[in-house]
Amino acid sequence: MQGELSGGKVVVAGSEAGILAKGYGRKKDRLELSLEEAAFLFETGKISRIKEGEERELNLEEFLKRALDISPEFELRYLVYRDLKERGYVVQPGGVDFWLYPRGAKPGEKPARYFIRILSERGFLSLKELDALLILARNMRKEPIIAVVDEESDVTYYEVKEAKFEFVEKGEGKAEEIGKAKATLLGDRVVLWDTDLAKNLHINNFYGKLTKEKRLLLSLVEAAYLMKKNVLEIDTGQFIEYASSIESDFMDKYVVYEYLREKGLIIKTGFKFGSHFRVYKAANQKHSSYLIHVLPEEHVFSMPELARAVRLAHGVKKRMIFARTFNQRIRYVDVGRMKL
Repeated sequence: MQGELSGGKVVVAGSEAGILAKGYGRKKDRLELSLEEAAFLFETGKISRIKEGEERELNLEEFLKRALDISPEFELRYLVYRDLKERGYVVQPGGVDFWLYPRGAKPGEKPARYFIRILSERGFLSLKELDALLILARNMRKEPIIAVVDEESDVTYYEVKEAKFEFVEKGEGKAEEIGKAKATLLGDRVVLWDTDLAKNLHINNFYGKLTKEKRLLLSLVEAAYLMKKNVLEIDTGQFIEYASSIESDFMDKYVVYEYLREKGLIIKTGFKFGSHFRVYKAANQKHSSYLIHVLPEEHVFSMPELARAVRLAHGVKKRMIFARTFNQRIRYVDVGRMKL
């Protein structure tokens, strides 16, 4: 079976096109294959020859080199395409890089479920681009997948979705209903001396660390929240400015902390997991459900950075959520490993 390279496509014409038509882009009496489709069919022997022009016939090595000349991203795209085809999926160009259909599906009869964005392990991806993928997914009613190709040509797949927290109703002992006391700012933390209030805040509301002497050590973000709830008085002016001088991202963290606390979730430091927060859905939950890292709007991920965060969260059975803050508003993006 013969194809002809023309204008960045490989055309199979006549009756031969019908043999290959399933899962590929047919136009009337001919089949127009993308470079990735043609390479896969050539490599697997379903196309025996590819010509370029009247005189030149390309072998597989020559065709792969020509395809890379035509499309600089061909190498990555073909590695992902081949990997998915070998897993039994129907794949078609489009939808950012590829449309992905369920195994056995016939394009045209059923819509694609996913679209795929392809990156090299040396590539970069901004938070804004992640946000744009989610907007595109919502508009197209598809689910986005990021496919990352490493230097050994293996492909790792990541699902991207808008984070949906399982909120719980706030029970007894709301912070604003449990009294008020003075606290002291000591360096980068706040000490609450009132032992009754300290025990209440820690045991019933899960704030801070309670010492043997029943003093409560609070983080700056916890203290700011309790000040806003009129629970603490701290003998210092301009607390927010002070906290921001210690943590440049303090206000971004605070906006996220307040939002989640107001929804009844329990938030503790995520330092041991390399994140800003770990989040529990309920007081009796032994292990946290989410890791949340707060990032500025302009943040750009390297692929190793993204892989480390997601792998760690996956390893401890948590969801890795990135919070993007802008103008006191928040967008949450949930990124996880995906097994296809």
